[in-house]
Amino acid sequence: MDEEKKKSAGSGDGRILSYIGLGLMLLSFILAVVVTDSTGSEYFTENIILTCVLALSVVITAAGYLMVGIIVAAVATVVFAGLKIYSITALQNDFPTISFLWILLPAMCVAGIALYIKLYSPLVLENAILKKQIDDLVMIDPVTGLYNLRSLFMDFQTQISYAERNDSPISFMILRLRYPAEMKKVLKPSQYEKVVKQLSLLIVDTVRLEDRVYSIDENGGFGIILTCDREGNKIVEKRLRDKLSDPKWFEGISDKQIRTEVKIGYLQYDKEKYNRDANSFKSDVEEEVEYDM
Repeated sequence: MDEEKKKSAGSGDGRILSYIGLGLMLLSFILAVVVTDSTGSEYFTENIILTCVLALSVVITAAGYLMVGIIVAAVATVVFAGLKIYSITALQNDFPTISFLWILLPAMCVAGIALYIKLYSPLVLENAILKKQIDDLVMIDPVTGLYNLRSLFMDFQTQISYAERNDSPISFMILRLRYPAEMKKVLKPSQYEKVVKQLSLLIVDTVRLEDRVYSIDENGGFGIILTCDREGNKIVEKRLRDKLSDPKWFEGISDKQIRTEVKIGYLQYDKEKYNRDANSFKSDVEEEVEYDM
């Protein structure tokens, strides 16, 4: 309980510092406007340049380069102060007293943005880490409801081991839409998703229950682990192409006629060649898909 209170208090302190930092940054820009307005047109160019330096230091610091932001602000301050001192001592020039606020404004601005991002940078990093962890855990394709590419590689080893123990053949087939880019041009995103969904249902309806179907990309690419040899692959390919020739599978998705031409490639697993190397096996099947003209 005490730990939770400490965490809550710490979080509150962090927010207060963040708000103070935001206030300092905004105040520095307000003062920059006041200085520009008060000193008149004679110093307008000088003030605009210094205001741009303020903005640059904020952008650099907010991007995570605090030291670079400090250096930019420090260089601007030193150059400004040096020129003013030289003008006063050597050239006997006078300047509006309010102009000397530029000695403080760069440091105040950088300090403000640094305090502001002190709270939010860890939160952004934490959210990015959580998103990556969630993505790593997701095994289901949201459009088709099939297992995805990550699941495919995990199941490859299990299926290959099973086939080797039982001395039975195992193959891998990849099916892709032939013209996905062209289809995306004529169909709405929701309609294209429906095409991919229908294609997944067609494949699942064609293969046997013991065969496994995976969605391997977002463009209508599917991988199928088949418990058959090369001749069995040919039979599956023929069944798939026969069903794809039936336009009823894609009726009602669009007013335009949808041509669902596909490319199909497959290989039977060779223990001596691949030695359970799923990446090499998949790459060779991808080449077979490209050969399907």
